[in-house]
Amino acid sequence: MGGLAAATALSTAGEVALTGWSERFGVHMGRLKQIGSYRESLRIACEARGNLLLGAWAGAGGLWVRNFSWNFTFFEWKRFLHNAVDRTPENAPQWFQDHLDWLRSLEKKNQANVLTFEAATLGTYLTFFNMAGDNIKTKMQVDPVRYTSVRATAGEIWTQHGLLGFTRGSLFKGIYLILGSTLAIGIQERLTEIMAALLR
Repeated sequence: MGGLAAATALSTAGEVALTGWSERFGVHMGRLKQIGSYRESLRIACEARGNLLLGAWAGAGGLWVRNFSWNFTFFEWKRFLHNAVDRTPENAPQWFQDHLDWLRSLEKKNQANVLTFEAATLGTYLTFFNMAGDNIKTKMQVDPVRYTSVRATAGEIWTQHGLLGFTRGSLFKGIYLILGSTLAIGIQERLTEIMAALLR
């Protein structure tokens, strides 16, 4: 598990480095219609943060928390489910045994798609830090002047809404995360199969 956590932390950092600035633009300009250009969005963020790096990647800390927690729990759930299909866990409830029998009846490709969807769903809705990180990074990206750090943003959420404030909007955020990730991972797995077949 330690190796998986370290690898996920590193890959998530690379993911945030590559995409964090573009997500900041999308959230900032999508929520504030009066911002008319990318240049203006970047100027506001940089003035609020003091330099280009912090301005362009505003909310990157919260984005990393969200992506890392989701990536890690997704891989763990998928590993557990694949192992369960191979060998039913001891003392598993009957409904879970019936579900595993149904999964075993599917073709391998369809089985993998269902397991991906289930792991994505469990990884999304059973991970508090996923939703908390998403709410923090969204606030920091929408209003970089007001929300200047992860700590200050988390403190304000706690003061205004308590613990539930970190999961506000999680139902609908979860839906697009699950559908998007299931589609993306399904495509990735198919491409991997194609590349493996071509290299044989």
